[in-house]
Amino acid sequence: MQFTSVYNGTVVKGLVGSSVNFTWGFVGDVGGIYWGIKKSGINNFVTNGRLVILYANGASTLSGLQEYAGRVSGSRSSGQAIFTLSSITKTDERVYGCRLDPGIGSFDSTEFDFVRLVVEEEPRITRPVIVNASYTEGSRVDISCEATGIPVPDVIWIHDGQVESFGSKTAHLKFSTINKVDAGMYTCRANNSAGRTEKQVNLVINCE
Repeated sequence: MQFTSVYNGTVVKGLVGSSVNFTWGFVGDVGGIYWGIKKSGINNFVTNGRLVILYANGASTLSGLQEYAGRVSGSRSSGQAIFTLSSITKTDERVYGCRLDPGIGSFDSTEFDFVRLVVEEEPRITRPVIVNASYTEGSRVDISCEATGIPVPDVIWIHDGQVESFGSKTAHLKFSTINKVDAGMYTCRANNSAGRTEKQVNLVINCE
């Protein structure tokens, strides 16, 4: 009895609100297959941390943990076990383990493997909230581009294909004295490993 495919502690990424599948292959006389939250430092589950148990007869048992209620499931076929975690939240970012127990009468030892879930969130621009911005020529202007996301997104202001400013989470579009030539469409763009989004702002410059 042994795994034929393992994670060996590697990272699997999942988006907030989405679902992720953890799949293990196995061969041999496997009895119960356990999936749950791994205990730090050892190949075992935290107390009451077993989320799904798949039995050889096709039956299954789901976790009674309230935070996982209705969000975990598992299936087992010949040589493969799949466990699903749905409606992912940031608090689901942790290490999960899978244990193979030998069948009744088998002298094989248990096998254990684990995987780390990293939860990401696509960037969302929270500022600016306006589409058109009107200023008097010669005035001072500071418009912030702010975004949330996991990991923290990189943010930039773009005008006519040129980067005007950039930053982590926030970037400022600044003019000490704005002029007519500064009018036009500016793009606030936020990007992280989970995705990219942008919002455009039209600067209108009025004469005094």
